[in-house]
Amino acid sequence: MEKWVINKRVYEADEINPNLAVSPWSGHRQFAYDLVTYVKPQRIVELGTHYGCSFFSFLQACKDEKLDTEVVAIDCWEGDEQAGFYGDEVLDTVKETLEKKFSEQNYRLIRKYFADALTDIEDESVDILHIDGLHTYEAVSEDYRTWLCKLKSDGIILFHDVASELGYGTNKFWMELQKEFPESYTFTHSWGLGVLFPKGKKYYDAFAENNMQDKIKIYEYEARYALEHRQLQDHIIMVQERDKSIKANEKMISEKDELIAKCEELIKARDEAIRSNEKLIDQKDEVIAKCEEMIRARDEAIKSNEKMIDERDALIKQYEEKLAKMG
Repeated sequence: MEKWVINKRVYEADEINPNLAVSPWSGHRQFAYDLVTYVKPQRIVELGTHYGCSFFSFLQACKDEKLDTEVVAIDCWEGDEQAGFYGDEVLDTVKETLEKKFSEQNYRLIRKYFADALTDIEDESVDILHIDGLHTYEAVSEDYRTWLCKLKSDGIILFHDVASELGYGTNKFWMELQKEFPESYTFTHSWGLGVLFPKGKKYYDAFAENNMQDKIKIYEYEARYALEHRQLQDHIIMVQERDKSIKANEKMISEKDELIAKCEELIKARDEAIRSNEKLIDQKDEVIAKCEEMIRARDEAIKSNEKMIDERDALIKQYEEKLAKMG
């Protein structure tokens, strides 16, 4: 019996898209990685890829183990009512990650609806089938029914969102499958992952011999620890950024206070200038008033002189008239 190994790994895709580390599927990446290294499948097909958290987990294992496994991602890359709708930015990110990190790996991207892609995959050619499309009961049961024929004998099917707190239809469908296939495994963290062996017990028995039920607890613990550690790091970064923001605000406040002080000095200087101008205006008004008094006095003197001249002229006229009579 081959020994199951919980490997140390680095997910290179996170360098392109760091949000993969906190995506709903991130808690199952370690199991997916170890599953690939254990089974060494020839072909993996996943129905529903989105940003590729599971897809790049499979590819990372293939890259590290130097496996020529074909990893096939099938998705319409336009979203749905549960995940939300989006544009080409999601597929563009997936392609960028493939180009920069997994260009030498054996992969295929098939941009189709699941039913339309059935003819792209041969019957009984898939070692691991991952079903992670629309999570309604009708959709997941249809995906299982139509794609089961693609699975090899002793092939494995993974179902995501089998323990969703939102009560997705996958929860109900997985409970029904467990009744039909009680020899299965269920991860309850990270929205849940069901591991089904519908065409043979080979790997179920091998997993059992490797104490998979106990390992599930390890995977759950590591996933929760990794998520909490990531959240703690995010909180630390947030606190650091908050402190930087506070210091920046304090600097702005200090600069503002300095500006206010300068403005107050300018206002004080302006007020002094205004008072000085008011004093000059008062002095100017006094000078104007004195000038006006002098003008009035001059006008009165002129009038007095004009009166004296008039009186002199009248007196001269009288003398001239008297002289005229005497002559």
